[in-house]
Amino acid sequence: MLLKNSMLLLLCLWAMGGFAQTINGTVRSGSGEVIGFANISVLNSANGTTADRAGNFLLNLGRGNYQLQISAIGYATKIQRLTVTGSSQAVMITLADNANALSEVVVTADKTEERLQNTPLAVTSLNAKQLNDYRVWTISDLTALAPSTFIVEHGNSTGSNFLNIRGAMGFSNDQSVATYVDGVYQFDYFSAPFQFNNIERIEILRGPQGTLYGRNAYSGVLNVITKRPTNKTSAFAEVDLGNYGQQRYSVGVNTPLINNRLFVNAGFQSNNRGAIYSNPTPETTYLDQHHAYSGNVSLKYLVSDKWTIDWNTRYENNTDKGAYPWAATDSAARANPYTVFGNWDNTERRTNINTSVAVKHFGRRINFTSITALVNYHIWLPGRFDFDFSPAQLISFTTFTRQNELTQELRVSSPANAGRWKWTAGSFLFSEKVRNGSTTYYDADYAQLDPNAPYASISNGKRSGYGVAFFGQAAYAITPALDVTVGTRYDLEHRALTQNSLLDKNGVVTLLSPDSTSKKTFTAFTPKLILSYKLTDNSLVYGSYAKGFRVGGFNFGNSANPIYDPEKSDNYELGSKNTLLSNRLKLNLTLFYFQQKDQQVSTSRDGVNYATLNVGDMNNYGLELEVSALPVRNLQIDWTASIAHSVYKKLDLFDAATNAVKDYKGNQAINNPALQSMLAVQYGVPFAHSAQHASAFVRGEFRYIGEYQLDFVNAYQQPGYGMVNVRAGVTSNRYDLAFWVRNLGDVRYMAFGYGSYMMGLPRMLGATLTGKF
Repeated sequence: MLLKNSMLLLLCLWAMGGFAQTINGTVRSGSGEVIGFANISVLNSANGTTADRAGNFLLNLGRGNYQLQISAIGYATKIQRLTVTGSSQAVMITLADNANALSEVVVTADKTEERLQNTPLAVTSLNAKQLNDYRVWTISDLTALAPSTFIVEHGNSTGSNFLNIRGAMGFSNDQSVATYVDGVYQFDYFSAPFQFNNIERIEILRGPQGTLYGRNAYSGVLNVITKRPTNKTSAFAEVDLGNYGQQRYSVGVNTPLINNRLFVNAGFQSNNRGAIYSNPTPETTYLDQHHAYSGNVSLKYLVSDKWTIDWNTRYENNTDKGAYPWAATDSAARANPYTVFGNWDNTERRTNINTSVAVKHFGRRINFTSITALVNYHIWLPGRFDFDFSPAQLISFTTFTRQNELTQELRVSSPANAGRWKWTAGSFLFSEKVRNGSTTYYDADYAQLDPNAPYASISNGKRSGYGVAFFGQAAYAITPALDVTVGTRYDLEHRALTQNSLLDKNGVVTLLSPDSTSKKTFTAFTPKLILSYKLTDNSLVYGSYAKGFRVGGFNFGNSANPIYDPEKSDNYELGSKNTLLSNRLKLNLTLFYFQQKDQQVSTSRDGVNYATLNVGDMNNYGLELEVSALPVRNLQIDWTASIAHSVYKKLDLFDAATNAVKDYKGNQAINNPALQSMLAVQYGVPFAHSAQHASAFVRGEFRYIGEYQLDFVNAYQQPGYGMVNVRAGVTSNRYDLAFWVRNLGDVRYMAFGYGSYMMGLPRMLGATLTGKF
């Protein structure tokens, strides 16, 4: 009888632990006033609700430790921990006015939702408001918004903005920074989303992230998260007009299709800009003009309180006339800014379709995620591209690339009410097919160098690949203050390339080299170790080690060096994250030491035949700073800064003077400013008794970029320069009107230099009108 009673008691206790408990909550302001219609969500779950007019809400949660995210218009977002016991309980939540407190931020850097200041990683998050304040329209606008982050502007081409984090620059198709859009990996830097439209937030992770993100998260990750569908109806329309014929139109809508069950969010954007460059070459219509449109549609279906299905499709179409307005030399680009010489219109076309389905289960003991995605990407030159940068008709070419990728990620993780263990494990599978073709024309004036001209050489290639990866990461709370995180990943990737070459002379095509096939299997092991210690509830220090890799590949059209090997990196990091003065000051510091091994560089062994080769080992170390402060009411100051010192331990490049390969040991990395900083100051003046909470604002930004190298030989540099951006206007619950100027002083700087050269954008100004419904 005693045994029977004991078993019944244990079963009752187990059942009580499994049953949900009722949480009665109230949301109030610091002065005690109720806050109606606040949004409350439970991190890492599908659970959430909205407070009623009186600020009251109900949640049903099982036993455990949770994090609640609470947000309301006019108040700073708050993340509050909640421990659910075996009985119903009341919770009081106090929100501070957003003019007196900074919002707390949730990120998914570890592929689970977590408070930014509790995440022991160097990560910067920019929400929709911040992107609007900084006037971030494209990837190239992100330079210095996160420490050690530098984006190479590449003229009027929306297909090649090179991301550089901590001095790791990649000019091959495999970038050093992995880009993800809504959890979908973008295989090629050309396919990364150039136009930012309907964005919820952007996360920039610094340092290798190979354990959770895999291939090419070599020096960091760019996470782009579009707006998610919700159960609330809202919409916006925005018009941007500016100089150089700038016209940008954006609309978005969110609404439930089936109340409390099925929601949709959709956005569309059209972006057009006229010419900045001029072309004095007679009878040539080479002018840089940009035309683009993009859109995304997302559906969320709540199958139950445990299961959700998200479907997302994103499309982008770009037509860039006058792409790559290069000059042949640094001096020519500086002497004739925004002038280009050419005989072809250099039109580049680009389309990109991403479709994904994410199925998620939120359980009491385990969460499950499946993301299935298809990427269809196409870039091509419908005409010719002028490659001699002169009025003469010497060399031109045309090219195209078609890519199709299918990916499948399966992931299990600890539930929302996790205790001392928090973990993630999963697998990633992909297959890809790529077709390339290029034709180089040696035109009529080339006969001065080769009497056989004019003629054309043609290269064709087909690449296929597949890969599989297994990964896992676990964090254990040794004590309430001390955590240890261990992670590891194993990647296996197989690639095969078949290519041929032909000669076209007077319409007669001759086979130069028949189909040849190269195959290679690449593997990588990327571990991670983090120790973090909470000095207080608002201060964290951590130390970490992480390894990254950039996958090897093939040199298209190069039979002498058809394959290059993977590139590896090691990153050592010490960091401190602090939230001070009642959440009015955020101060984050990071020290890093970043080692690159077998760096992939486009170079030559003979000065004629160029290919991507593993020729460099480089070390980079530096200090990163992030500060956000509200010193007085309605005044916000944001400052990011970084200093870096890079040096090559080995760099084998061809030296024309000696006609031999030379070790440029001691050189600095390209596009890695020794110092960069962004200081932003914004002050708002609320209109008293405004029914729409209207206020005026004025904003100033000063961006400083220190000297950086334009080539690996370090023969050309861009000296340090400062740039001022300003923005002012009126904002309210229903409308925003802003006037803005970027590069107020019309500073001239070299944005790209690597065998050819190009200036950065001149002074840009305009106005933005936004309606919110």
